[in-house]
Amino acid sequence: MKRFGFLPLFILIFTFSCGSKEEKLSSEMPMEIQTFISLIEYDFELLEQEIEKIETTILDLFSNKEDVLKNADRLKYKIEGTFANAAPNADPKKSTLYIPTTGLDKEAVEEMIYLTNPLDDVFKKVLKDNDVITQVYFNSAIQLNRLYPPYDARTMLDPDLDVTSFNFYYKADEKNNPNRDLVWVDEIYIDPVGKGWVLSLLNPIYFEDQLKMVLAFDISINSILENYLAKTSRQLVIIDQTGTVVAGKPKAIEALSLPPLKNHTYLQTITLDSFRPEEYNLFKSKSREVRKMISHLMLAGGTNYDLEEGLEIYEVKSYDMKRLNWLILDVAIK
Repeated sequence: MKRFGFLPLFILIFTFSCGSKEEKLSSEMPMEIQTFISLIEYDFELLEQEIEKIETTILDLFSNKEDVLKNADRLKYKIEGTFANAAPNADPKKSTLYIPTTGLDKEAVEEMIYLTNPLDDVFKKVLKDNDVITQVYFNSAIQLNRLYPPYDARTMLDPDLDVTSFNFYYKADEKNNPNRDLVWVDEIYIDPVGKGWVLSLLNPIYFEDQLKMVLAFDISINSILENYLAKTSRQLVIIDQTGTVVAGKPKAIEALSLPPLKNHTYLQTITLDSFRPEEYNLFKSKSREVRKMISHLMLAGGTNYDLEEGLEIYEVKSYDMKRLNWLILDVAIK
């Protein structure tokens, strides 16, 4: 069982590191930014604890499989082609099931449907209790995929996708995550079922040393804007480990010579991992000054940079996050 320590919020706000250099940086960090980072870290730690609670429930289902199957409601879902309970006429109390044609073991799929039907109520409660989670789901190697809340799967998904080829599965599989840890997919990507830009928390579920499924929470980038960035007066930009912008305040985005950030919408189905385009990667910026800045901050270990863009000079300070491999840029006119 994977375990993470719990720290009260007031400790998180004041405790960022133990090294002398990191302590110095922490002491120089404005309280508003300390609070901003700590709130995200604290909330995301709670999500880790939440997804581990669901793991316990799932393992109980597998441990008591015979009794669960004996009492299962085998008429709960009506499979129509490769889908069940798909919007727009879906029952909101149930998940949507997606069973692509790539799944060959129909008996195993049917058994897992009956075994995991009790998760519908669990998934529903998780969304109700956690504002930042947009959807909760699992994907399995046998190609049964259960997602709540229900969605228009027929329109959004081709019938023959292999979900194990997507990052929300393979990032946590046996090859890429041999330690079986929780995994944050902190490089944002386009959600295949229409939620726009998301990051994901993954939990590989093993029973009797076999990977049964990858359980996941999706967090919309819009929720980060609404729940965290909107509550600070500072011009902040969040970037991931590749130098790509995750989210940011409009004035800070403009100062970094970036196009406005918009949530992605699309008409076609997504068939491959789709990440934020290169125009939002600061290492590939059209501005030479921005490229120098991000190289200084991410590659040379710098913590601040005077960015000259047009007639303005901006002081850009950088701060690390712990739980996610993100960098916070604080942009201010000098």
